[in-house]
Amino acid sequence: MTKPSRPELDPGQLREIAERTAASRSEQPPADAGSDQLKHWHELQVSQIELDMQHQALAELQSERDEADIMRGRYAELYDQAPAGYVSLNGDGVIIRANLAAGELLQCARDALIGKRLEQFLAPQAQAGLRRFLANLFESGARAVMEASLFDPAAPDGASAQRRARIEANLDGEAHKCRMILTDLSTADVRDAARLRAMWVLDNINEGVLVCDVEQNIVSVNHAFTAITGYAVEEALGRNPRFLGRQSAHPPGYHAAAMQQLRTEGRWQGDVFNRRRDGTPYVAHMSLTVIRDDGGAISYFIGVFSDVTAQREADAALRRWSEELDARVAERTAELYESREQLRKLAVHLEVVKEEERKRIARDVHDELGQNLLALRIDMSILSARTSARNGLLHRRVGAALENVDATIRSVRGIMNELRPPVLDLGLQAALEWQAAEFRKRSGLVCALALPGEEALSGVTPDMATVLFRAVQEALSNVRRHAAATRVEIVLAVDGGRLALSVADNGVGMASSRDERGGGDDSFGLIGMRQRVAAQGGRLDVASPASGGCRLTLSFDL
Repeated sequence: MTKPSRPELDPGQLREIAERTAASRSEQPPADAGSDQLKHWHELQVSQIELDMQHQALAELQSERDEADIMRGRYAELYDQAPAGYVSLNGDGVIIRANLAAGELLQCARDALIGKRLEQFLAPQAQAGLRRFLANLFESGARAVMEASLFDPAAPDGASAQRRARIEANLDGEAHKCRMILTDLSTADVRDAARLRAMWVLDNINEGVLVCDVEQNIVSVNHAFTAITGYAVEEALGRNPRFLGRQSAHPPGYHAAAMQQLRTEGRWQGDVFNRRRDGTPYVAHMSLTVIRDDGGAISYFIGVFSDVTAQREADAALRRWSEELDARVAERTAELYESREQLRKLAVHLEVVKEEERKRIARDVHDELGQNLLALRIDMSILSARTSARNGLLHRRVGAALENVDATIRSVRGIMNELRPPVLDLGLQAALEWQAAEFRKRSGLVCALALPGEEALSGVTPDMATVLFRAVQEALSNVRRHAAATRVEIVLAVDGGRLALSVADNGVGMASSRDERGGGDDSFGLIGMRQRVAAQGGRLDVASPASGGCRLTLSFDL
């Protein structure tokens, strides 16, 4: 726990405070002293207590400083007397701190190490490796380890393979320096311990390990190698690893490309198709690494592999299932597309049939029922004229019947217009004008209609004219039932060989989550409209801005 800071006082101030304290203690207020003297005496007592507390705090602070100096001295002594070599380097690889063991290992006095580059104490062939090691350390910041040969002044060439050191480095990012631990690997005990650790690790991992010399002949394998391949150690030593593989299972040039990458990049990994001693094939995932000496020449090839046969079979099965599923999805998609296309053709056919049936029914109603009603009305009119003077009661009955006949004729005419208005045979312009007039009469709303000249509509086919008329009919029906509008605009225009028909209102607009207003039968009405427009090669767009209103637009290429 950190103590609060206290004021710094020199010894002279401390003596002065002590003298004033003694004087204040010797002075006692007289018995008959006034209130001012008594108050002053109490203030002196409070000041005395504060001074005592400050003096105690200063004593504790001085004790802590003394203890910190002692611990710092002990740390420095431990650092200097540590059996392992400790050095600190700046970003340029210059030694800024070292202990006695480091000086002994590098064969240089500890104080003489300061300011020198560490690489000058390594063998010439290891200096470039140290520079790369430091560059990667300062770039990544991760702990790193390397081994290197030390410079030996006694050797003829300045280097000796018998003196090697292990370098463990950690980066101090804030100070932008690295701290290293140097371990002497030249003693027999250290070499034996490292060799035993390596052998213990290799014998207890589940991956097979093989070590090959420069000639690519096996010089060492571990226990997992024997367990996976079935070959004993003595059967594998001295042989090229190619005796394990099934060469024909790989594409041509597979192994050559792997060796090329291994020699250039130092690493390679991939699947290898091998065969066990009993002839059983298996798949091994192999990782190959190159070990180079201080001069950069290849010393050994190390391969680590594991049996992944079950995993690869599972992957192959998964791929087969995925391909089968993709095939089924593609087949089902094709069926759905074909069904959709058939439904579209059926919808178009039904619309054509429905329109033809409407035309036939309207014609039959006009020819049969219309003529019969007209003949009946003529007879009723004659009867009404003959009974007007002689029989008043019968005349009134005939008049009522005549009104019923007229109402029936009007209903039949309305049904005929709903099925197929005869005005449609007079052209698209006449049909739209009649439709707008009927809408004004039935709804009481303002309906503006803008049409081009007859020459511009010469390219409109009868089927397209029917689609345009039915679209306007459906749109006006929706406006009357759902829009709550006061004005409707119908615009038919032809521009650059493209015909466009728009029906816009100033009503409440559509719901943002649907293309259809109101839902129910109206939704199917717009769906049917889209089908009819698409069958004629046109396009239907419905827009409903946030400000309100709705615009339905049909466009065709003439």
